Amino acid sequence: MDRSNWRKIGLILAAALLISACGSNLRGTQSDKIAVVNWHRAMENHPRYQNLQQQEKILKDLLEKRQGQENLARAQIGSLEKLRQLRQLSEVSYWQADFNTRMVEQREREAKKLQLKIAEVEEQVDKELVPRKKAIEDNYQLEIFNLRALLGAVRLKIDEREALEAKLQTLQHERGKKVMELQAEKQALMEAQLAPYREEMQQRMADAAARYQAEMLEHRKDKEQREREMFSAAPQALHNALAIMDREIEKQQEKNEQLRQQINGDISSQAVKLAHEHGYTIVFNQFKVNVNADDITDKVVESLKKQIQK
Repeated sequence: MDRSNWRKIGLILAAALLISACGSNLRGTQSDKIAVVNWHRAMENHPRYQNLQQQEKILKDLLEKRQGQENLARAQIGSLEKLRQLRQLSEVSYWQADFNTRMVEQREREAKKLQLKIAEVEEQVDKELVPRKKAIEDNYQLEIFNLRALLGAVRLKIDEREALEAKLQTLQHERGKKVMELQAEKQALMEAQLAPYREEMQQRMADAAARYQAEMLEHRKDKEQREREMFSAAPQALHNALAIMDREIEKQQEKNEQLRQQINGDISSQAVKLAHEHGYTIVFNQFKVNVNADDITDKVVESLKKQIQK
């Protein structure tokens, strides 16, 4: 009990004793008789004070146990939260790796299909350009052959050889240019036919990516929901457990307070009784400076023991 409560009890007791002694003072003019009770010592000597100490120890143990349980539970909840965060990071890494693997596999499948499509289109375009390619070769083949044959002759003059070589180079350059033009036209024809397929391929890749991401998000959403429900139950479980302990603590506090009030009541009752028997006007619960008072603590303790023995 704190000092304010002790002070209240002392004042109430003093007022009660003073009122009870007023009747006797009306019959005489004798000076007031003052007594003092060392309340703390009286409590310590009360037969049930050890019971109060035992109950206070029980209360202290309950409070320490509650604090320990709360600290341990909060530490465990903190560890669970860290574990959940690590699992989330691991989940993200796993699904990102799985997404990348799926997209690589999808890209490889599409690349194989594209190669087959390119070969198919190239074969088709080549068939379309075969006559023109043959016409170019036919147009230059005979003349180039004749020039090479003339250059192979040993009886050519230098200027004649140079003229033939220049003409041969010109024909070869013209043929190469026409072949390159035909090759460029081939590429343009192929790209025109492959463009729609490439767009379809890109769309299939985008659709696959969106589908994989949707599956990933749905799976993570379900798992995060389950984890959220599981982790949200932990604080509530802690609250419920502490609530049970709080009820036990509250009962113990009430029990202790009842015993303390009983002890204080016994001391107060014996002090009032002694005040009446010995004619004390005022009884203090602690010594006052410059006040001459009789210490009746031992008498109060003796009376308490006799009362309890009865």
